[in-house]
Amino acid sequence: SFENRYTMVVVMDNLNLHCSDEVRTAIENTGAKLIFLPTYSPDLSPIEVVWSKVKSILRSIAPRTAEQLHEAITLAFNSVSKSDFFGWFYECDASTTLI
Repeated sequence: SFENRYTMVVVMDNLNLHCSDEVRTAIENTGAKLIFLPTYSPDLSPIEVVWSKVKSILRSIAPRTAEQLHEAITLAFNSVSKSDFFGWFYECDASTTLI
């Protein structure tokens, strides 16, 4: 099985919610290894690049109504591709730097 062949690792930033005992316990109870990114290190966090792309698209669309906003958000997130993620992980070196 996957769990027997690979060590599961969860990498998180230091958002207060992520640091709670409940979150730590839930992750550790799955047998996963928990690693926190260094404080103030957006360059190691691919999610920061995702948000940057999504916000850029939203600014370019400039929705004016709730319906337009919903459509713009859907479009923005759908524009994030699998190859984007692979590139961002490579750029952030998140897959090798911390483990």
